[in-house]
Amino acid sequence: MDDNLLFEIRNLEKRYKIDVGLFKKEYFYAVNKVSFKVFRNEILGLVGESGSGKSTIGRLILKLIKKTDGDIYYKGKDLYKLTKLEEKKFRKETSIIFQDPRSSLNPRMKIYEILEEPLIVHKIDKKLRRYIIENSIINAGLDTTFLEKYPFELSGGQRQRVAIARAIVLNPDFIVADEPTSALDVSTQLQIINLIKKLKNENSLSVLFITHDLNVVGNISDRLIVLYRGKIMEKGNTTDILNYPLHPYTKLLIASLPVSHPKDRNKKELPKEVFREDIQNSCVFYHRCPYAEDRCKVEPDIKNINGREVYCHFV
Repeated sequence: MDDNLLFEIRNLEKRYKIDVGLFKKEYFYAVNKVSFKVFRNEILGLVGESGSGKSTIGRLILKLIKKTDGDIYYKGKDLYKLTKLEEKKFRKETSIIFQDPRSSLNPRMKIYEILEEPLIVHKIDKKLRRYIIENSIINAGLDTTFLEKYPFELSGGQRQRVAIARAIVLNPDFIVADEPTSALDVSTQLQIINLIKKLKNENSLSVLFITHDLNVVGNISDRLIVLYRGKIMEKGNTTDILNYPLHPYTKLLIASLPVSHPKDRNKKELPKEVFREDIQNSCVFYHRCPYAEDRCKVEPDIKNINGREVYCHFV
């Protein structure tokens, strides 16, 4: 096993049963045969539009929700076959930053109590707690005076820093950052991005960074996964994908980004998105793809091109 490999996900599925009749059952696939790896000391970006399954993947690999099928390996061990001791260790070594700190921070608890809670759960010596908590809040870019405040007394950016402090308080190896910048203004977004990069470099931290914003993910991630309807469209080095997209969906996403200057607006050619009938067992992007042909009515295989994986007939 590669010592740098932290997570290996193989054909991961999460589906929900839909009742369409007394004798007929259909399934909605939130995550559909997804495979990827997470390495130590890297930020892996996961990008896609709302409803594509990004947050579901983050929760699946932390075992916050149960998978339907597939395998998840953490440090070479099947996540669903861990002993109680291994499970406890896994919980200590992994964490999550939720999208909205207003709902993820208890409004009745002071910041100190919020940060202390994980330490109590994992039975960290009481004498060490204040030292760990003060270090965490300072590493998250706030001073120790914030520990006596309540969440409602903080700005959105400050609350998100508290959420990050809570995520790192146990010094984890891996964090799922679930759209941590989506509720923030642009200047605060940049501060949070720089903070996550700093923590990654200083602590050899691995991060699954979930977002719908290509500008954000381009500034922070080492590798990138493009997701659509629970399926991976494209996967590879972030710079390669953003500069030379191969999948039609990735091209549409990048083309939808605003131009850097108004004078360039007319120079930008947007692929013409189409809408057609969704056909069962076809490429999941068939119903919107501007380049679709009859062969796209059959699901394509994943193709490997110079280290990049692409789910398309045309590459």
